[in-house]
Amino acid sequence: MNLESLLPLVGVIVGWGLKSLSDYLTQRREDVRRCRTATFYILRAYKSLMDYERGTRYFRKERPTIDKFEPWRTILAARFLESVEANHKSTAKAVEILATLDPPLAVRVDNTIKKVLFTFEKDIGALASADPDRYVKLVYNQDELVEFALGDLNTVAIELASRSGFGQKASVARWFDERREGTKDFMESMDEQKELLGKVIAP
Repeated sequence: MNLESLLPLVGVIVGWGLKSLSDYLTQRREDVRRCRTATFYILRAYKSLMDYERGTRYFRKERPTIDKFEPWRTILAARFLESVEANHKSTAKAVEILATLDPPLAVRVDNTIKKVLFTFEKDIGALASADPDRYVKLVYNQDELVEFALGDLNTVAIELASRSGFGQKASVARWFDERREGTKDFMESMDEQKELLGKVIAP
């Protein structure tokens, strides 16, 4: 068999290889796009929950009584639920996208979100005066779940970002670091606002 007779076969093999490479690159670009979209949605959910967590942490600083703490917790919880409602479709989309990439991870984050919503939809405030001991336990359980959910969302976001490349993973990791560093600035800002309010309104 001479070289000329092999050329058609070589051409078919090369053509098939190029087509396969092209299909792979196209699919890879689509996967990266979907991962970045899902990562954005997860980061937004994280930020909403983080705002609740650090807000309640601030109002606990002076160890307030239940009757002073609960009104603030109720406001922060309502804001979180409003954010969840506004972003419900995008959060569901993030889970849907994740399900096509990593089903076990999708189940994990879906379960975490459902647990958080369940605890926030409970009327904890009604127990503030009716059953203080149970109120304290439920708030403690909620705090534990929020801390767990934040860690879980962090893990999921990093995992998604890593599928988009090292640069994207580093960018998302940096975003989390900035949010954690920003908590100190948030606390200081709240102290300043409280001081200014004290100057305007007499206790």
